[in-house]
Amino acid sequence: MQIITEKEEKEHLAIIQSRITAMMNAGRELANKRAADLLEQKAYVRDNRDEKAILHQSIVQTAGSGEAALAKTRQLGRLLQTPYFGRIDFKATGQTEEQPIYIGVCTLKDYDTGVPLIYDWRSPVSSMFYDFETGEASYEAPIGNVAGEISLKRQYRIKNGQLEFMIDTAAPVFDELLQQELSVSSDEKMKNIVATIQQDQHAIIRDETSQILVIQGVAGSGKTSIALHRIAFLLYRHRDTLTSKDILIISPNKVFADYISQVLPELGEENVPETSMGLLVDELLERKYVFQRLFEQVTMMLENTDDAFTKRVNYKSGFEFLRQLNEYVVWLNNHLFKPTTITVGRFVIPAAVVMEKYTACHRLPLLKRGPEMAAALAQYLFYKHRYEADTKDKTVLKRAVAAMFGNANIFRLYKEFFKWTGQPTMFKMAAAKVLEYLDAFGLAYLKICLEGVTVHRKVKHLLIDEMQDYSPVQYAMIAKIFPCKITLLGDIHQSLNPGGKIDLDSLRKIFPQSQQVTLNKSYRSTMEILRLAQQIIHNPALVPMERHGQPPVFFRAVDERQELVHIQQLITDFTQQRRCKSMAVICKTETVAAALMETLMELPAAVQLLTDASHRFTDGVVLISAQLSKGLEFDQVIVPFATAANYHTAIEKSMLYIACTRAMHALHITAAGPLPAYLENIPP
Repeated sequence: MQIITEKEEKEHLAIIQSRITAMMNAGRELANKRAADLLEQKAYVRDNRDEKAILHQSIVQTAGSGEAALAKTRQLGRLLQTPYFGRIDFKATGQTEEQPIYIGVCTLKDYDTGVPLIYDWRSPVSSMFYDFETGEASYEAPIGNVAGEISLKRQYRIKNGQLEFMIDTAAPVFDELLQQELSVSSDEKMKNIVATIQQDQHAIIRDETSQILVIQGVAGSGKTSIALHRIAFLLYRHRDTLTSKDILIISPNKVFADYISQVLPELGEENVPETSMGLLVDELLERKYVFQRLFEQVTMMLENTDDAFTKRVNYKSGFEFLRQLNEYVVWLNNHLFKPTTITVGRFVIPAAVVMEKYTACHRLPLLKRGPEMAAALAQYLFYKHRYEADTKDKTVLKRAVAAMFGNANIFRLYKEFFKWTGQPTMFKMAAAKVLEYLDAFGLAYLKICLEGVTVHRKVKHLLIDEMQDYSPVQYAMIAKIFPCKITLLGDIHQSLNPGGKIDLDSLRKIFPQSQQVTLNKSYRSTMEILRLAQQIIHNPALVPMERHGQPPVFFRAVDERQELVHIQQLITDFTQQRRCKSMAVICKTETVAAALMETLMELPAAVQLLTDASHRFTDGVVLISAQLSKGLEFDQVIVPFATAANYHTAIEKSMLYIACTRAMHALHITAAGPLPAYLENIPP
């Protein structure tokens, strides 16, 4: 029967939901049975301990079967609330009847026949929903290209199991539906966007050919969400060879990691492991060094007027630093080792022979050649003089060879690098026995080049978010330890260090095989908010979504006390009106946020201070620094203390841009003093 009318669609939805409910009941019954079986098996083992080893595998299988049944039941529970979001009626060339294809977050098959009732959004046939309007269409199936015609394309909004509306879609209507989704309040955490994926985003998600994929996306373009959906697609497409444990995310902080933690489970996949650049370099340096965190580096640049520190950061953030390090490694390979004659007892090993053994070890990293050379020289003594070196002789050889390398250690060689470049002032400890942040990566890269590294072969796909906040030397380190496919994403206009930011050309030098794509359409903020953001940092490529709202509101206070009272009133109004779910007060630094928190604690409304040490993202009203707010979004944003004195340097402007582009619907800017000149004349 062809389902056309809304009444017929509601009847079809009820049938699907009854099937899902039946499957859930069956799943619960199976889980309960497995739980009972498990208790019975454990009781038997307690009474028959001699059979424990024999029954172990059976117990593991029973537990696994029960857990799988529970997981499937939970997935069906989510599906019951929103079984599907789209439909296409497709007739393949040569067929006589068109087939209605309902598309949802996961596949649902008829329990008796195995025929799909709902197709996973990642399946080949579902790709037509994103890539084609009504008319001629095709998709790539395992058997090859399947061409045909779409006669109907329909979208649904089903929430809490109820069909709220359905509409036959064309491109303009699809945009209208997207605007409706964007106009609602933000959720506590990032959600999946399978119902509103755009065609350019869909192409990125399904890219399987790129070894290195670089996604440059403007603020609010959905790049992080797209990257997570890309992971979900790859897990679906390569489910026989790729699991969640094979993927690693390099995340900027724990708050952001928690913010995105629901997306993959919503899509039916397990969350993937995540780490940070700091944890990676700490592992590479064998936890022998203490160093700044990126958060501390940025805070110092915002709070400290030390030009020398900024120069050091900018230098080590640039490609020239990496180029000189590579030249230094070549120089060390040619000049560090100085062969000398070795005397072992009554035998002499000429310097020429020592050099010959050094050259023979050229495949080994420079500082790993010593032990191999000592062993080769012991063999030389045997073959040349028929003398078998004992333990004492071998110790003499090892010490002699080490001396020829100048008894070098990585840290000393790294410090000498700056003298070698003629820039000794570019190295300075952050504190006693504490390295500056970027020195940890320069040191680690030099260590890799001179000592080698064990590559992470278990990682089959690496995802790096906020790519603009990492330097060429960090990416060179990544390239050496992760010989896998990589997805990088970020926005070069949201750098935490505008003076030394990475650019796409630098990335191409490090990853020559990379493919670069751009997402220029911004969906998060209203056009009015984006107009203001463009006054702070102009991005000519940014294309705003045609969604309007109230203009940003400026409050110019007589003094800071009046400004604080106004901020308190804005928070009180927000909590009382309850029209929106989330508000953020975004400060320039964490220090400012912590000081403001002392004032806001007087409010009856609950305000949560999120810091670099926080591990959880919370809804409601949060107080947060600009750098920690990256990647997050809120219904309303307050940017306090936005004076010309606070936001005039390049990095301060970057923080202000980041803060303002977190706002979806409303932006309040307060200042007890002159505004920055670039905020004085915002176009209407």
